[in-house]
Amino acid sequence: MTRAVLAPALLIAACAAFGGETPPNVLFLTADTLRADALGCYGAAPSPSPNLDTLAAQSLLFTDCVCDTPLTGPSFSAMLTSAPPRANGATHNGLRVSGGLTTAPELFKAAGYHTWCVQSTWTLKARLSGLDRGFDRYDEAFHKKRWGVVKAERPADEVTDAALRMLGETPKDRPFFAWVHYIDPHAPYVFHAGFNPSGANVWRMPPREGVRARYRSEVAFMDRHIGRLLEALPENTVVLFVADHGESLYEHGYLGHGRHVYHDNLRVPLMIRAPGTAPGRTDRPAQGIDIGPTLLGLAGIPRAEGMTGLDLLRDPDPEGRVRVVETYGGAVPKLPGFKLLIASGGATHQGVIQGNWKLILPARGLPELYNLSADPAERRNLVRDHGDRVGQMSGHLDLWLKANNRADGAAVELTAEDEAALRSLGYLR
Repeated sequence: MTRAVLAPALLIAACAAFGGETPPNVLFLTADTLRADALGCYGAAPSPSPNLDTLAAQSLLFTDCVCDTPLTGPSFSAMLTSAPPRANGATHNGLRVSGGLTTAPELFKAAGYHTWCVQSTWTLKARLSGLDRGFDRYDEAFHKKRWGVVKAERPADEVTDAALRMLGETPKDRPFFAWVHYIDPHAPYVFHAGFNPSGANVWRMPPREGVRARYRSEVAFMDRHIGRLLEALPENTVVLFVADHGESLYEHGYLGHGRHVYHDNLRVPLMIRAPGTAPGRTDRPAQGIDIGPTLLGLAGIPRAEGMTGLDLLRDPDPEGRVRVVETYGGAVPKLPGFKLLIASGGATHQGVIQGNWKLILPARGLPELYNLSADPAERRNLVRDHGDRVGQMSGHLDLWLKANNRADGAAVELTAEDEAALRSLGYLR
């Protein structure tokens, strides 16, 4: 796929889409490790997220959005290329997106947008992810020590401070595309004084409930500082908010993300605030590969050839849509040779979602089939009762695999600093 794009043609197309007016600013606002049901607008009570709840009330909120892979680098690679990780090469954290694919930020830049990004996690460093492509500025300064060992992240207050500085330095003669990412709900979950939605004594809770309370405190802290950014946005700014993946909080006996494809890892919040988009809720199926085309559509910019996702605001909702998800495991092998070896291997778990049904196919173990409408917690495996459906959904996976050939992810030799940071995030063996 060519990355050569004629900027004047794209800018004309974008302006035409808005009746000759200046296209809007576009904020791609993202959170790490944020389950949809952790927000008040998705049912959490008491709500830890008044600012995101307010944004949701002004937005079209998607109740059924899943990530492509429950890991940060692969998930964002799918969003920004609109190609699943197996097709864009970034199946693991620490593998760069294939240089042969055009990213949404590159198209914004080519259309005349000023593009900038504020990052908050080592996993998304430009050298490791390749997701800096298309950005005029890519701020990846980290100060906070994870587990008290290595400076691998930046907390929400500093992320918002950096974003506000960037906003103030943005040229006024053209629109901007900005990506601002918040890491805070990622483990280790920190209790923030003054951010305790339940009001209960966290230190007297049973261990698992204490973990969940600290997670909610992280969400509340992040929400406070997201609110500061939302308040400062210029009027002509559309906002798309989404998370990279969810988090298992002991469901299925697991704490964390990346090693399975149950919905506690997959289901993420998605909301879009834009002129002409009526606020409300929709159960339209969505997934990560739809984010790039939808962002571009908000600015009237044509998508790149080969982008496989949908513009969720403009493309028709295909009847019986099939969504395929995968994970290749959570860890990044230490040596480049091992990284390439693991990248050429198969997924550890695959999932096929169609309507209310979800089929999980582990590389080792028995298949699982769930009716998500009747059993959203995925506790009753119906695989023995619906052999025909299992066969049909397995066939959908076979077709998807044929349409999405494996791409090579560019392996980067890890420095000692990379190793320490990725190990602190739980991604290095």
